[in-house]
Amino acid sequence: MKLYIYDHCPFSARVRYVAGMLNLSLDIVTLDYDDDTTTKNIIGSKQVPVFVTGSGKALAESLDIIGYLLDLADSAENSTPSQDVLRWQKDAFLPLQKIGYPRWSALPLKEFSTTSAKKAWRTKKETYELNFNSLLEDTSQIASQAEVLITQANELLQLGAGSRRKLVDEAIIFSILRGFFSAPEVRWDPSVADWMVTQSQATHVKLLNNEQYQ
Repeated sequence: MKLYIYDHCPFSARVRYVAGMLNLSLDIVTLDYDDDTTTKNIIGSKQVPVFVTGSGKALAESLDIIGYLLDLADSAENSTPSQDVLRWQKDAFLPLQKIGYPRWSALPLKEFSTTSAKKAWRTKKETYELNFNSLLEDTSQIASQAEVLITQANELLQLGAGSRRKLVDEAIIFSILRGFFSAPEVRWDPSVADWMVTQSQATHVKLLNNEQYQ
């Protein structure tokens, strides 16, 4: 089973998270960001994640891939996220982009290992509203938005209660929060930070900061 990813991509990370928690071994292929052909040859478009099963069937939506992995592991869970997590995710995507877009290509991630890949990233992701230099200047305000989302994540995860969410819910929350680690200005709820480190170690999905990639 082969999974094509970008390391920074939250949709790729949630698939890897589930595979890790289910102890499923995947052949992970990290594509260069300016690779315009590999996934296009498989599914007809440039996107990740793309999953190719042992029989050669290709899946290109993260929740479909997660559903396949849950079935493969004979899990009783399903790949349908809870509504409260979907609402949180909707609120979290813009702050995630504001933190990640000007920072991720500076991390030692394989997809950004060449100058042309970094240039392709900036060309595609930078807009008037998401100007990289302006976002870096606004770090304090954006970090505050992330901190609100981290507090909300603590409530969603019910860490103090010792209970667990559905695997797909945890995967979504983890995949978004890991991107906030690329801004050291973000202040973390200790319980959420500990949970993130524990989940990262359990799934072998690194958090997006320089320390993790040294």
